[in-house]
Amino acid sequence: MIRLSILLLFSLLACTSSPEPATHFYDWNKELNRLSSSPLSVKKTVILDGTAEVIDSVQVDLAKEWALFREADLNKPAYALSYENHSAPGLIHYVLKKGEDLPVRSFQIALDSAGRPSSVDFEISSENLIYITSKKLSMHLVSGRVVSYTISGSQALRWFSSPTRYSVSGVVL
Repeated sequence: MIRLSILLLFSLLACTSSPEPATHFYDWNKELNRLSSSPLSVKKTVILDGTAEVIDSVQVDLAKEWALFREADLNKPAYALSYENHSAPGLIHYVLKKGEDLPVRSFQIALDSAGRPSSVDFEISSENLIYITSKKLSMHLVSGRVVSYTISGSQALRWFSSPTRYSVSGVVL
């Protein structure tokens, strides 16, 4: 009878839903999902090693276009103790602690008077024995809507090449 009671207890515990993951930092993924929910027409300028190409009035797939912005999400359990909070009223700002080796180096979002993002700036970099990459991501918003964004960076094989530099700028039409 005791074994049956224990088995029943474990069965009930197994059926309960798991809680939502803890959000230690600003929920950037939730905000990015909101911003990506409707398509935008964008004038894009793409620069690769100094050669520019302008693409007018493109309806972009924002999930793909802003994939690098998703990298800036800090709400991973392993990141919980890795950032210093430098936030102030109207500013969300986290900086990677010394000695930590995570890709997001800096995470900064300025908020407007309604508590919506007005500017977003992230620095992401990584390196290993083979390559070095660095990215700067920024977004400008007005009244909770994206007005422009820029993704710029460089990547290089550590000993075999000079860095490839790139930039993608989009202005919402």
